[in-house]
Amino acid sequence: MVITTKPFAIEDLPRCREIEAATAPGNQYFKDVVDYFTTTKGELTLGLVDDVVAGFGKLTVLFDGSAWLELLRVHPDYQRRGVAAHIYQRYMAQIRELGCPAVGMYTGVRNVASATLAEKNGLHRGPEFRGMSLDVAAAPAPAPAAMELAGTKEQVQQLLETLKGQAGGKLSINHTFYRMNERTYGGFATNGWVFANDAATLVMGARFQPKRALYIAALGGDKQQALDFAVAEAKRRGIPKITAHFPPADGAMHAFYEANGFTLDPSDDVVMECDY
Repeated sequence: MVITTKPFAIEDLPRCREIEAATAPGNQYFKDVVDYFTTTKGELTLGLVDDVVAGFGKLTVLFDGSAWLELLRVHPDYQRRGVAAHIYQRYMAQIRELGCPAVGMYTGVRNVASATLAEKNGLHRGPEFRGMSLDVAAAPAPAPAAMELAGTKEQVQQLLETLKGQAGGKLSINHTFYRMNERTYGGFATNGWVFANDAATLVMGARFQPKRALYIAALGGDKQQALDFAVAEAKRRGIPKITAHFPPADGAMHAFYEANGFTLDPSDDVVMECDY
């Protein structure tokens, strides 16, 4: 048995969709994001067993140059043969090639196999996060105060620095946990993910699949006003779900979201990370 890796090519899409269907039947989105994952910096890597595509994974370079590892899937017929380990080896080679200052990924807090593989490659357990989600269609239609996109990188930095504690040092969009620093703030400003008025701040957006869900990374000031704006915006755009992440120890935030109709996601998440 010979295990190798190579970059994804579009002719590999049908096989990758087969792998996704076998490993994540309830969460298939590879086809929707393949253009995004093949045009962002960082390789979409295939793992092959005797020239048969057996798995895949993506390394994405985030706003601050750090590496984010995601979408790792190995077909059940080829699991426990070292395919994921070889994809990780390619990840680590890319991190060196690209000069990434840090690496991160997330997994469920009870996913021992995923965390163990990350630890074998030098990552360690970082902060945990709780996810809660809202069915937008079932939520009342609020009449919120107006909020505007924060205008400059400097304004965004000032707003977000005050939210570091609430956000646990990370801003989560599409389960991508961005480190809070100046370059990240610039990326959030450019992407239009920070809204504000005199009373409230809302950090919300979608990295990919923008029609599927919006993600709240943090609320500041008048949280109810910010959340009402988020719900109204989701309804206006026809987006069916809003998901928010926050540290599990923040009982007040949990109670706030629960009072507004949010329900717990199936599992808390843990960020695995390493600085270089």
